Order: sequence, then C-alpha cells, then structure tokens
Amino acid sequence: MSWRRLWTRRLLTLLTLGWVLWMLWLIFDDDQPFTLFVLDENGLGIGDVTVLYDGEVEKVTDLDGSAVLQWAPDGRRYVLISPGHLQKTVTVAGPPQDSMFVHLRPRTLRGRVTDVNQVPVEGALVSAGQVSTYTDSDGQFLLERVEEGEVAVSRPAWIPTSYQWDGGPGDAELTIQPLVVRAAHVSGDVAGDRLKWDAMIRLVQDSELNGVMLDIKDETGQVFYDSQVEMVRQVRAVNPQYDLAGLADQLERLDIYLIGRIVAFQDPIASVRVPTIAVWDSYLGQPYRQGHQYFLDPTDSQARAYALELAVEACGMGVDEIQFDYIRFPDSRRPSATFDGPIDPDSRVATINSFLEEARALLWPMGCAVAADIFGFLTTVADDGGIGQQWEKITEVLDVVSPMLYPSHYDNGWYGFDRPNDHPGGVVKSALEDAVARMHIGVVIRPWLQDFGHRDDQVRSSINAAEEFNLGWMLWNPVSEVSVGALKSPADPSGG
Repeated sequence: MSWRRLWTRRLLTLLTLGWVLWMLWLIFDDDQPFTLFVLDENGLGIGDVTVLYDGEVEKVTDLDGSAVLQWAPDGRRYVLISPGHLQKTVTVAGPPQDSMFVHLRPRTLRGRVTDVNQVPVEGALVSAGQVSTYTDSDGQFLLERVEEGEVAVSRPAWIPTSYQWDGGPGDAELTIQPLVVRAAHVSGDVAGDRLKWDAMIRLVQDSELNGVMLDIKDETGQVFYDSQVEMVRQVRAVNPQYDLAGLADQLERLDIYLIGRIVAFQDPIASVRVPTIAVWDSYLGQPYRQGHQYFLDPTDSQARAYALELAVEACGMGVDEIQFDYIRFPDSRRPSATFDGPIDPDSRVATINSFLEEARALLWPMGCAVAADIFGFLTTVADDGGIGQQWEKITEVLDVVSPMLYPSHYDNGWYGFDRPNDHPGGVVKSALEDAVARMHIGVVIRPWLQDFGHRDDQVRSSINAAEEFNLGWMLWNPVSEVSVGALKSPADPSGG
C-alpha cells in the first residue's frame, strides 16, 4: 500500500471519528445556548415577551426582543406570550444557529359602530385597555395589540356602551344612541339667585327636562363665574354670579346634563376694550357696530383663542357640553366692515369650521361635546346665509347642532304659512325635515324652541314636532321664564 493511500485512509478515519464524536457531543450535551429574537409585524423587537418551556417561565425578552435560551437533543417547544399578540409555539427540533428570529402577529379587533337605525357613527372612540381609536366615516374601526376584556365605545353627546370581548375572531357590531337632552335656558343672574336656581332644579326634576343650558358668557360680553382666563381679566368681563364648579358638581350628582353657552363673536365688552381683535369699521375708524351689537373678528387668532380658552376652562370645571352661540360673521355687514382675513363665501365657511375643529381637538380629550347655535333658516337654504354657517359643512365638525327654530323669526310665507308665528309646530316640523335630510352622519340635532310670546299649547306643539324625529330640544327664553304648563311629567327612562 502506498503512503498516499495510507494517509488518505487515516484522514478519512480521523474525519469519521471526529464526526462521530461531534454527534455524540450533540447527543449528550444539553447546554447549547442560542439567542431568540421576538419581532413584531414591522420587524421591531418586542420586549417583555414571556417564554414558557414545559409550562414554566424560562425567560422574558429584553427591550430589544432577545432572550438567550438552551437547546436540548430531544428538541424543545417554547410558548411565547405577549400582551396584545397572538400566542405562538416555537419548536426547536435541531441545533439552531447562534440566533433565531420569530415574528408575533398582533391580536386585532375589527368592528363597526352604528346608531339604532344602522346608520354609521363617525368619530366614536373605541377603547380596549390602553389601546384606542376613532371610527371612520363608515363607522368602522381597527384596534391592534388588543387584550381580551372590556371594549368601551363613547362619543360626546352620546350614551356610552361597552361589552366583553373574548379575544376571538370576527367583526364586532356595536350600537350607541345619542343622548336625548331636553333643557331650558338659565341666564347668569338666575343661576346666581339661590331661590331661582333651586326652583329651576326642582322644575327639571319634576318634569320631562333632564338638562340645563347655562350662560357662561352671554351676548353682553359678561362672564358669570370667576374665570381666570387672561383675556376675561384683561377686558374686565368678569361678573361673578355663581360658582361654576359647584353648580356642575350639584348637577352631576342629580344626573342633570349641563350645557355651557358661550357667545363667541358678539361681544360689546372685548370689542371696545381690545379693538385689535374686533371687526373694524374702516369708515368710522372704530370697532364695527351693528345696531347694539359689536362683533369680534372670527378671522382673528386672539378673538378665536378667547372663546376657546374659556371653553376649556368651563369644561375642566365639569360642564358636559360647550355650545358656542354667535359662531358667525355679522349678518348685515356694511362695506366698511373689515376683517383680518378674507370673507368670500368659501373663506367664511372655512373660518367657522376651522374654529369648531379647534374646539373639538381641545374639548374631546376632556370629554366635552362641541355644539353650536345656528340660524334656523339654514336648515333649508343651500348657502351659508352670508355668515359662514353652511348646513352640510358645519354639521361635519359638530357633536350637536342647534338650529334656532323660532317661528317669530321667519318671514311670512315660509313653509307655506302666511304667518309662521301662528304655526309653531308646523314650522319646527318643516325645518327639521330639511335638517334631517341634509344632516351629516353622527351629528346630533337638538333645536332651540321658542318659549317667548307663545301660549303653553303653542310651545307644546313645537316640542311635539321635535319629538316626532326622536330629537331632544332646548327652550329659549332670554330671562329664563319657562312655560311650565307646556311640560310633561318626567319622561319614562326607557324612552331616552
């Protein structure tokens, strides 16, 4: 045998022996470490993943998703558990490389939120544990990394609901209902008079009313509680009549809905004392005046901030809903009225809507609904009435819209009535038919109803017309004298 053959045999023998020894080492060595990386659907490490082996906790991944594990010749099955992800079992049958990568799929919950008529509800907040999202224009939502348990659905001015999710597949179908509020206007001085306030509360408790509309800042420019908003102090608008936080606490305990009315852009105090934020009369060289009214400039950032800061403060004190009144441009403008920004039709609508969008961004996280009063005729006309309130557009950015359906404010001939003021129920019904046909999905319509200059039966006819549409309503009387005879006894709770 040549020496070449001999060495070849010996080399093969050594290689075979080495292979056998290596296999024996693999068979009998049960301490081969490797690093497991647990990643999410985007390839990012998932920390705090519990790694179970044989029912016991083997490791918990670090922040980068890594954990050093051991391989055994008989193979190992690891169970990976991470909150918000689907559980996964990993079988390590053979000796792994230095690293092993595993992806976990998020546990997802899909669904749709509608009202009782199966109409999608946009902007509803869907929450499950620490995860939340808002429904889209079709009422649909998608939550990712969700743990089984309670799923809550809410939207300001709607009745919240919840259900228990078992973590299983399938789309959730959820229904919420708008809060039906029946309220009466309460002026600042009435709220500040203990006897009158107590009488108003008794009226709410003894009738179908379940809310009050409280003047926070009215058309005189006065603020009726001790506000700390800088502009309120600067223009000396504070006229403390009541303790807002105290009233809000009382009404919450009595389960009475509190709406705070803030007159936004009609303000004779701030317009005169800070004329730079007012509509300006270029002809007279002074703040613009329309009869006895002075208007702040809706295009002026400080004028807008004034109303918004007041709303945030009131919401923080316990008000359930902020309703902006005079959220508009002056309706009978002379050519001398000048503004900081453009006031062509599109710009007017955009200005008012952007203000309300700002309000919603501020107030929604605080749990307050955003509402606005608008002229009643705008439920029927197509344009913005020259004031920036266009029905389809403004209802896109509100939780509650309150058209002022006062028959005395409609000219003769409206809705086919020679004298609309003599037909309050017919006027309200006709206006609401137009309003409902043109409403944006998710907005709550709650009209102002005339409670001045009418008999009890006429006021009742307006109420009945609103309730034909299953809507709430608010009674407007400037001095808060409610037509008690028009009200029924407390409504059946099952009726909303």
